[in-house]
Amino acid sequence: MRARLALTAAAVTTMIVLAFCIPLGRLIQVVAANRALEAAKLESRSLAGAISAVSGQTATVAELVEQANADSPRPITVYPPDGTVLGPPVPVDAEVELARQGRSFTAAGPNGGRDILVGVVGPDPKATTVIRVRVAASLLSGGVQRAWAILAAIAVFVVVVAVALADRLALSIVRPMGELLSVTRRLQSGEVESRVSPAGPPEVAEVGRAVNGLADRIDELLAAEREKAADLSHQLRTPLTVLRLDGERLASADDRLLITRDIDRLEQVVTRVIKESRHSSRHQAAGRSQGSCDLGEVVRNRLAFWSILASGENRQCRTDVPTGPQPVGAAQGELEVCLDALINNVLAHTPGGTPFSVEVIPASGRSWTLVVQDAGPGLPGSALPRRGASGGSGTGLGLDIVRRTAEASGGRLTAGRSTDGGARIEATFGPPPER
Repeated sequence: MRARLALTAAAVTTMIVLAFCIPLGRLIQVVAANRALEAAKLESRSLAGAISAVSGQTATVAELVEQANADSPRPITVYPPDGTVLGPPVPVDAEVELARQGRSFTAAGPNGGRDILVGVVGPDPKATTVIRVRVAASLLSGGVQRAWAILAAIAVFVVVVAVALADRLALSIVRPMGELLSVTRRLQSGEVESRVSPAGPPEVAEVGRAVNGLADRIDELLAAEREKAADLSHQLRTPLTVLRLDGERLASADDRLLITRDIDRLEQVVTRVIKESRHSSRHQAAGRSQGSCDLGEVVRNRLAFWSILASGENRQCRTDVPTGPQPVGAAQGELEVCLDALINNVLAHTPGGTPFSVEVIPASGRSWTLVVQDAGPGLPGSALPRRGASGGSGTGLGLDIVRRTAEASGGRLTAGRSTDGGARIEATFGPPPER
């Protein structure tokens, strides 16, 4: 925009300057030519008066012509009635014969010059003396080139000044718009605390104030949503407490321990949701996970729980986790939620007895991929469902939670067909952030 405004100013100013300078340059040329011709006419009239005063004295006329040529850059030739030629030898031509009739006029000279011819009538009307003043082409254009050069310099200066002023004007518009663009991009990346300092023309400043109002409204809505999520999660504590009391009444000690452990884990998840809802950090707003853990260790620990449920449904659960650490850029609690969501989808959406497997395989760039696949009917079209869309009795949010966790760590989530024709979900998690 800045370059376009400067280019527009240059084009408009150039057109105005040309419209002014071209006629002015032509006028300068005409004035210079008229000035040279008037000077020649003045010399011819002065010499004509002197010759009239000494009419008939050829020697005196010769002296006057010699003196006039000595003081003038314009050659002066005099043709007395006796047929002689005084001054620079210019042959008698038709113009001289016309001037002998007592006429005075201007004729074309050689090489673009001009001749001033004056007929001086003496006491005898037939004895007419002719004066010719020759004005060279260089005298007709004397000073024109210098004036044109000055005019061109002024024109260039005017164009440069106009472009500079237009650039300063454009800068006063572009700079606030650049800041506005920067703030909107920061808002887009999740920095909801970014604000614009309204500046520039009134229209641009008004847009800045509107963006600030929009950012304030977004901040308010986000805060309200976080509070609602926290309140909703907090309401789960009451049924959890009741569930814990019911579990403690179980007769079997093993059942009490299993139920209590599951309730403890559920309370941890609820507590984490409350904390994350009310204390979201800038990195979380920007969508970047801050935690890190060992993916293989999480898989081994959680499968110790899920394998019991799988055995109760006569499902075969195959686990393939490499030895050694598999560090990823996601917190342990986040990975546990992801793994639970994937295995819960298998148990909820495949018939009883359907086998499934959980694998951890290396990916590019120090990343690791969690693969959960089964021998069930698979996903419709082998594609991930949209957020909130589910073909069964679920909410459709489980896979979306896995996707957001994977992307927050720098990875991704993909879906396809397993070798047994069922669903194959691959969640790739990026490496831990460098300290």
